[in-house]
Amino acid sequence: MNFENNTSFSQPTEQWQMPAEGRPAAKTASSRIRDKAADEAGEKLAAEMKVFNSVALELKAKRDCSLPTSEKCRLVFETATELFGVAPTWTAFYRETLGGDGVSRALFTDAEEAREYEASDEHCKVMEMLTVLRSRDLPENDPHEQQRMITVRIPKSLHDSICDEANALAVSVNKLCISRLLQKVDLSMIPSSTQKRRGRRPGSAGTKTTASDIVDSSEPEVA
Repeated sequence: MNFENNTSFSQPTEQWQMPAEGRPAAKTASSRIRDKAADEAGEKLAAEMKVFNSVALELKAKRDCSLPTSEKCRLVFETATELFGVAPTWTAFYRETLGGDGVSRALFTDAEEAREYEASDEHCKVMEMLTVLRSRDLPENDPHEQQRMITVRIPKSLHDSICDEANALAVSVNKLCISRLLQKVDLSMIPSSTQKRRGRRPGSAGTKTTASDIVDSSEPEVA
């Protein structure tokens, strides 16, 4: 049988190939290696978080609000020391020591007593631990805690000053601002005002947003 004039067998090969845009792109060796490394890092972080949370749970059972202030300071320091050794992220360490549900907030419910703790050597040492953890090559995001952003209205001169300081310190503006936010501010340095408070009200992200909560997105953002 003569197939030479049979056009059904003489069509160009490319006509039988799926268009490039319709084919899933094959992963390169480097992308496969990156994906594998990411999976391994995720598994390692999950295992470390499990250990950390277990230690944190045990330490919570030792909290005693009836202790004198000096003993509470000691307990905060001891708790922080235990958590420092197993902390997978600085965020996790902060959450369990200085955060809203952390040991220091749980023990020092009285404002005056809390200020006394913040002026103690124990608090300084806890802050030093936090700084060490932030200096390590640890994951930026804690899988157990969502990230939030804030928009701050500031003068250009202040923004320029912050950027210059960040450049001088060879750190990002974000890292510098977080470092500032972690420090306790002298209450006498917070100006009083009779003006109506502007911007988003502090609280849960799940709170329904009203017109008065909306911040003008055209304002400069420091983050």
